[in-house]
Amino acid sequence: MRDITWRMGLTLMTLTALALLGLNASCSPAHYLLEQALGRTPHHEIERYLTAVASGDHLGALEFWQVSAPNALDLSDRRDSVTDTLLARGASPQYRVLDVTWWRTCCEPAVIDDPAQAGGARVRVAIGGGHDPETIYIFDLLVPPGVYWGDAAGNPLRDWEIVDVYPEGMRPLAWLVE
Repeated sequence: MRDITWRMGLTLMTLTALALLGLNASCSPAHYLLEQALGRTPHHEIERYLTAVASGDHLGALEFWQVSAPNALDLSDRRDSVTDTLLARGASPQYRVLDVTWWRTCCEPAVIDDPAQAGGARVRVAIGGGHDPETIYIFDLLVPPGVYWGDAAGNPLRDWEIVDVYPEGMRPLAWLVE
């Protein structure tokens, strides 16, 4: 019930902000708030994946992690391996987002400070549960088709996709930025 009240409040604030801005959803702060209210953020995608894992839904979890990279076979193997490892932790693994590095994906990929302009996110997540020690995983998320133009394209609403998940210290397979 508290979650519903929170989402309703956030939605109302978002709609109020949009009304004050003349319903111009292309304004960065407004579109970013709208994405949050609609559940279209990297945090929501990570939560959906980990909720499916926690409920033991292997196929459901795999649906939240897209495999469309040139090295799809290696990435499919990683997706299965990481998902199986997390499923083995059992129900209700706890997690917490440690930090997010936002990336510009247009022109020259680079780290940026403005999440409203980002087309990529590299998220460090500590996952642990019960008596298991925490393991840090990196979640790489992109806005398809991999280039988000932000202000230059009128800031369209984004749909984020998980493209890779790997234990900290391993190299990414899908999104090779450093």
